[in-house]
Amino acid sequence: MTEPKAVTDSGDVQAAAQWLATGGADRTKAAVPQLRQRFGLTAAEAVAAIRESNLIQARAH
Repeated sequence: MTEPKAVTDSGDVQAAAQWLATGGADRTKAAVPQLRQRFGLTAAEAVAAIRESNLIQARAH
């Protein structure tokens, strides 16, 4: 049996988190669909990107 890949290991998740943290997303629309469409992420990966984006923003202050 193989171990599941950690969601945050994906380079796409990191790129999506950076994009979201730097204001690339349209704030009038839901973030998950934007991340899924733009970066081809799964729903779980999109949520991980949002979490990582929040950490990036918190470290910036």
